[in-house]
Amino acid sequence: MNDIEYNGPKRWQFLVPTLKALKDLGGSGRIDEIRDKIIENLALSDEIVDFPHGDGSRTKIEYEFAWARTLLKSINFLENTSKGVWVLTRRAQDIDWDENQIELMIKSYRKEQRELKKEEKKGVRIEEDDFEVVELEENWSEKLMKTLKSLNPYGFEKLAQRVLRESGFTNVKITKRSHDGGLDGEGVLKLNNLVSIPIIFECKRYKKPVGAEKIRNFRGAMGGRVDKGLFITTSTFTREAIKESKREGAKLIDLIDGEQFIGILKDLKLGLKIEEVEKVTVDEQWFRDYQ
Repeated sequence: MNDIEYNGPKRWQFLVPTLKALKDLGGSGRIDEIRDKIIENLALSDEIVDFPHGDGSRTKIEYEFAWARTLLKSINFLENTSKGVWVLTRRAQDIDWDENQIELMIKSYRKEQRELKKEEKKGVRIEEDDFEVVELEENWSEKLMKTLKSLNPYGFEKLAQRVLRESGFTNVKITKRSHDGGLDGEGVLKLNNLVSIPIIFECKRYKKPVGAEKIRNFRGAMGGRVDKGLFITTSTFTREAIKESKREGAKLIDLIDGEQFIGILKDLKLGLKIEEVEKVTVDEQWFRDYQ
């Protein structure tokens, strides 16, 4: 247990910064882009950014930020696509962003949903509400994270191998080397019919955040075999690890943390049952944001 008390932003304090970050990004962005913009805008220290939540599989700000996204989505201020992109809605853009007012809107919505559930339990028919009843991300993503952590190391490597294949890699092999800096596998990313990039990857079921030393060791183990690496983990990366992964003059290492890996599984529909309705209509209101 961490004896140091977390003194960074909580979920309610992430509401307006999330909206502002998306505005700075042009109205849409992936989770890591929004998170990094929030960190930049709020000038958060490394101690706050890397502070672990729970068992350390994610950071405290990632946990609170995830709740903030879900709360904003519940009042139709945000929407997210199947590709993991979060977008400011017209509803969010048409009002002033006051933290207290937004908080009141969310609490009012949640109260309304509790009342609807009470009525449903009484057997009263409820008409579909204008807002989608949003299932909190923690419900399924936390369960999926626990499932990933329950896999044995080789099982997680095989899952990563499947994910890479589904993502366009060919000749994906697990090297099964150990105590060598962690070269778990290799593959070739085929960009098109003319260009392919060989990549070495490492995948670890860590609980604590991955530090810069692990990235340096991985890069050293890569040697002169390839020019690009991929490090996949169920936990997170410290800011120093992120800086080290893209250090100028060194071989680039792409990082996939637990939250991103879960997002990839969702996009690829691997291990998740996602209900869809085969109906396509043009949402003219959606295109107003681009007029």
